[in-house]
Amino acid sequence: MSFRSVLHALALVAFFGTLAADSAVAQAPQVGTIAGRVTDASTGQPVVAAQIAVIGTTLGAQTNTDGEYTIRGVRAGSVELRALRVGYGEHKQTVNALAGQTVTADLRMAAVNIALTPIVSTATGDQRRIEIGNAIAAVDAPNVVATRAVSNMADLLTSRAAGVMVVPGTQTGAGTRVRIRGTSSLSLSNNPIYVIDGIRVQGATGSMSVGVGGTTPSRIGDLNPEEIESIEIVRGPSAATLYGTDAANGVIVITTKRGVAGRPRWSYYTEQTAITDRNDYPTAFRGWRNTSLPSNAIQCFLTQVASGACAQDSVTSYNLHKDPESTPFGVGYRQQHGIQLSGGSETVRYFLHGEWEDEDGVTKVPDFEKAYMAARGLSLLPEQRNPNHLNRISTRANVNIALPNNLDIGVSTGYITQDLRLPRSDDSGTPGIAANTYGGPGHKYNVNSAGDTLYGWREFTPRRIYQAQTLQSIERLTTSVASNWRPLQWLALRGNFGVDYIHRQDTQLCRFENCSSTTDRLGFKVDNRTNFFLYTVDAGATASRRLADDVESQTTAGIQFTRDAFTRNGARGSTLPPGAVTVTAGAVTVADETNSESRTLGGFLEQRVAWRDRLFLTGAVRSDRNSAFGADFKTAFYPKLSASWVLSEEPFFPELQFVNQLRLRSAYGASGVQPGTTDAVQFFGPTTNLGESGEQPGLVFSTLGNANLKPERSTEIEIGFDLTAWDSRASAELTYYNKSSRDALISRILPPSLGTGATARFENLGEVRNSGWEALIDAQLIQSPSFGWTVTLTGSTNSNELVSLGGVPEFGSATIQQREGYPLNGWWSRRLLSFDDADGNGIITLSEIQVSDTAEYHGYSVPRHEIALTNGVDFWGRRVRVSAMIDYKGGHLVYNNSERIRCASRLNCEGLTNPEASLYDQARTVMVREHPSRSVGGFFEDGDFLRFRELSLSYMPADDWAARLFRGRNVVATLAARNLGILWTKYTGVDPEAFGTTGDSPSSFQAFAPPTYFSFRLTFDF
Repeated sequence: MSFRSVLHALALVAFFGTLAADSAVAQAPQVGTIAGRVTDASTGQPVVAAQIAVIGTTLGAQTNTDGEYTIRGVRAGSVELRALRVGYGEHKQTVNALAGQTVTADLRMAAVNIALTPIVSTATGDQRRIEIGNAIAAVDAPNVVATRAVSNMADLLTSRAAGVMVVPGTQTGAGTRVRIRGTSSLSLSNNPIYVIDGIRVQGATGSMSVGVGGTTPSRIGDLNPEEIESIEIVRGPSAATLYGTDAANGVIVITTKRGVAGRPRWSYYTEQTAITDRNDYPTAFRGWRNTSLPSNAIQCFLTQVASGACAQDSVTSYNLHKDPESTPFGVGYRQQHGIQLSGGSETVRYFLHGEWEDEDGVTKVPDFEKAYMAARGLSLLPEQRNPNHLNRISTRANVNIALPNNLDIGVSTGYITQDLRLPRSDDSGTPGIAANTYGGPGHKYNVNSAGDTLYGWREFTPRRIYQAQTLQSIERLTTSVASNWRPLQWLALRGNFGVDYIHRQDTQLCRFENCSSTTDRLGFKVDNRTNFFLYTVDAGATASRRLADDVESQTTAGIQFTRDAFTRNGARGSTLPPGAVTVTAGAVTVADETNSESRTLGGFLEQRVAWRDRLFLTGAVRSDRNSAFGADFKTAFYPKLSASWVLSEEPFFPELQFVNQLRLRSAYGASGVQPGTTDAVQFFGPTTNLGESGEQPGLVFSTLGNANLKPERSTEIEIGFDLTAWDSRASAELTYYNKSSRDALISRILPPSLGTGATARFENLGEVRNSGWEALIDAQLIQSPSFGWTVTLTGSTNSNELVSLGGVPEFGSATIQQREGYPLNGWWSRRLLSFDDADGNGIITLSEIQVSDTAEYHGYSVPRHEIALTNGVDFWGRRVRVSAMIDYKGGHLVYNNSERIRCASRLNCEGLTNPEASLYDQARTVMVREHPSRSVGGFFEDGDFLRFRELSLSYMPADDWAARLFRGRNVVATLAARNLGILWTKYTGVDPEAFGTTGDSPSSFQAFAPPTYFSFRLTFDF
């Protein structure tokens, strides 16, 4: 489609809208109004925010704080109302609407024990869950935020939904990695896309983001969990078809809070949190051939002892993390204060929110350095006092306006300003904290080349390391305008426009003679400024008609346009004069500029048919054009088919007292992932040709591009069932999926005979398959006035296979290989076949191990299986609630790269020097140090773990207590802990989750582990 096509489509929508308006005017005298009140069938209390719809039409309303609703423009005659609300069963009632009059229809809804979400958001609008052929996971954000230790989006998503793997950051401000139903692409992003209030937003790490080692911020971390009403996770292309190109990895749909008509409702909350690192870090060992420990002491390794080259007379060990004087960890502190206001009238509803948040991480200057500076009258720099610090202010204003003639407009605006300081933590070189702790000596008192006492540190101490500061500042505005117009009761027109704008400034500064790295001793300053713009334009029309007494039809057509652009300007100045802190002050300055833009224009058509409100069939197709497609590839088409059958409502279904509802569902669909912005484009680069006349400047192809390049295409079939049983006290879901991703982009090496200067180009060659199961069980085991017990169990499994490389030779690194018939990013190396202490001396030598001749497959590099069990126990009339979550991930290996480097080059691991080390530790150390292959296979370790993820205690006093003591209507106090430090695993490293969040293979290289959060939260509602 061209831009002209967009204008034609918009004109067509406007034309039909005009016809609809004329028709609406003509029919005005034949319509009436239905109004009433919705109450709880047991208590008689009003049901707030219930959705009331006129079946077979597009008309509906939401109840206010008194449970009241009004629906205008209802055609005269007999109509059927449907009421839906979380925590209540669906209620239907027939009403006789009268032309020009208001008819009263009061509805009574029965509460259910399991609070299922009856309505979910889709690409075409809100829809009942039972009508959809896919399993869509939902997260009850307000409940989780109020009763758990949630500080960011990662905490909100982790272990909440089957099939959704979340790798949280290990430091304040660190990024989050999300994978849904496995990994599908070798060359492109495997991230899901994010939609907030109907518009696309940035959620991944972004381009050229500042990072320190494995610590890279991600833009999903900007989002404030306090503002979120619900999160729905579309887990595969069978459900994400209508979201278009780039949705094959799943969609995370976020809806922010809205006001409810009624008196103003104030809510103030505060949270105070202590952050600690409760993990066990490795102990450093040294074996010596004499008893003195000066800097020139000579080590003696076990294999040298076995060969007679030396004799150990002492082995020293030291763990600076357990030494209160030397540890880089202390108690971090987080605080937040926020206030929310919501309310309004039937015409205008509003939600306002403001929050201030401040968090210090656990990395600190050790006590011995504070004493050193105090003795010399020195003071710490700001970056030394708070090397890992986050300060954020977030605000939101959401307004919904109901205009005459069934026109609704919603405006949603969120603004965030954030400053983040990151420590040089897991840098690969000596300037990083982890490199100096993992690589430190096996004794406390050591001296560096400058004569400084290091107190167990390898070369530099935190005081020196923290002098180099890394900062990231964010200004982010996300705003959207949504309109819904129902000119006829069978026709609804919608339009949605929005933009997600981010200004990001990344800076790194090391002053003159303050840098710990010898190469940067004279100082440097880096200043990178980036602007992101992500625009969304979405328009559509939906026609809903009752074709017969038993048949309802809904037809939706729409178009969508997105534009994703970023521009970056970077500058670096090095060799700074004393006191200088700017790029321009550097003796050597360089600058660079980068920009890219991607545009997608799509259109879709969807047809839904419902028979007797128990069988629902949906068919749809979407077509996309994208600026990243090759010049000779025009349009991508993505079809979708789904069916949902409420089997328990059929007359032939046996009467089973324990079954409330049984639904079968199935779906097939396709979606894609677009190529990189410039992957299809030819580029030239400068060259110097040496001819008869000497050097001649010229141009050659730096990249050939590919005019036939198209998106990676994923197709998926999904089948499953949903069950509600035992008076809605238990519900279960089971889903099987099989996803095939074809046309995967692979870099093909080009023959040198082409003489182009380019060495490779992307082509659509590969195929990757993911399949697996997902399950959910939610049950209320005990329910009484004084005691209740609920259990939620989620589980998933995934099998991944690289089916084809399209004729390209297998490739990869020394540890990660891409081979047909095996998983993507599988671990490969020569295997330690056996070891045996043949001479009985307790030491393994090279002659006592056997290593495979070639690299062998070891296992998956990402978890295959996930299980999360959440228990909630209520006491004292549900005023006290205790919740706990344990989380299992397994079926994969973690590369303990930290221990590998300690054994291979840091020379401080236990298997190298300690006679009490296990024979296996000795064998893998010998293999990586002395075997000709230098194989790392012994450091691929079982990554299975069971973690005590969450524990919380909430107390809500009686309403009259809250009114008397706090003059409010509700008070909730919560004590909560996250990552309690209770971990069951065979992994010998620090933590199987202690690795970076930007890649797809968990290689733990000098990384810190997730800290523990202890929080106290108070919420006052007025």
